[in-house]
Amino acid sequence: MWDKDKAILITNNDRVYEKYKDSMKVFLLDSYEEVMIKVRDYVYDRHLLLTHPQASSLKPNQTPYRSVVVYPKGEEDNMKDIMLIEKCIETFRQWQEIAPTPEKYQDKVAEDFKTIDLSVIDNIIPRIC
Repeated sequence: MWDKDKAILITNNDRVYEKYKDSMKVFLLDSYEEVMIKVRDYVYDRHLLLTHPQASSLKPNQTPYRSVVVYPKGEEDNMKDIMLIEKCIETFRQWQEIAPTPEKYQDKVAEDFKTIDLSVIDNIIPRIC
């Protein structure tokens, strides 16, 4: 298990932020792409991915919300995480060219996407922290 006090949750989902802000370090960003870039910055700064940057069965252009947990790696090699986050950013950008994520969803649809993202995090946090 990982120390929850050292884990960092990066999200653009306000429901994830509100739920976890008092129990761990959480960054609330504005967009899916900003989450990916912030995660990449942490991975390059010697952090491991504790969750997959494209978890869930939704394609990167199907949901506007993403939450990812990273962790300081110490001495472990994280080249596979570097390659993974770079590939995820590339995939996200390719999907945006093919079929961009809508700029605005109906409130109910947006809440459904937030629920899916929150559910993924709710299911993984107890297993890693």
